[in-house]
Amino acid sequence: MKVTPQTSPLRRALVALAGACALLGTGMAQAQTTLDKLREQGYIRVGFANESPYSFATASGQLTGESPTVFRHIMQKLGVKEVDGVLTEWGALIPGLRAGRFDAIVASMYITPTRCKQVIFANPTYGIGEALVVKKGNPEGIDTYDDAAKKGAKIAFVAGTAEIEHGRMAGMKWDQQVIVPDFAAAVANVKSGRTAAAAFTSLTAQDLASKDDAIERAKPFTFEHEGKSYRGEGSFAFRPDDTALRDAVNAELARFIGTPEHLAMVKEFGFDESNLPEKTADQHCAGE
Repeated sequence: MKVTPQTSPLRRALVALAGACALLGTGMAQAQTTLDKLREQGYIRVGFANESPYSFATASGQLTGESPTVFRHIMQKLGVKEVDGVLTEWGALIPGLRAGRFDAIVASMYITPTRCKQVIFANPTYGIGEALVVKKGNPEGIDTYDDAAKKGAKIAFVAGTAEIEHGRMAGMKWDQQVIVPDFAAAVANVKSGRTAAAAFTSLTAQDLASKDDAIERAKPFTFEHEGKSYRGEGSFAFRPDDTALRDAVNAELARFIGTPEHLAMVKEFGFDESNLPEKTADQHCAGE
């Protein structure tokens, strides 16, 4: 029987070899990590929510704050030269990351068990407490979530922030929590009298109050749950599949956080040794 080119042993061998090469090429493409891609393109796109002093854009459009400043340093160590910001409402940061609008969240986001189910976090870069912003003179006498819960007062919370859950943990009811899209809207609610207060981290509350004579930071603020004082710690967030990128960032953070260079870098944003983190991301994700 005459062997046709389609059935010849040589032809079959060549086809098999071509197939193997194609599979090898595919495997090599799949092996490229997000960090490899970022190094190749020279930049990383990150989501932020315009919250001073954590992560915000200057009047000239420069992305700055505690989180971008530390992140930019880490990226340069990893061979990624530029960090481009994508301004996003706080509540849309995690959905935006998961949808691929950017490759990281760089907004000093608190690490919580709920968020850990959706994204992966690098180890914390800072730790801080919370505070309320109220009208000048605090006419309703609301210093804490407990005060609001007991008096039936309303507090404005920015959508997607950890403070919402903390208010509920303190006993606030759903109808006492007014959820707004951003920080400016939260302050506007206080000034208009729609809410007695607005909830932020302590540095954000201080920063907002320093820029508006109509409001002030309520003191003293305390928040305890199950007998323990709460202190939030935040960092960068990545998509669940980007463990190699997260691990590379963690390795650099371990060498950097707490050094004189780090403390000097974040001093202009109001951070000092008292804001150094005390736990790992894994501990926060486990609710420890």
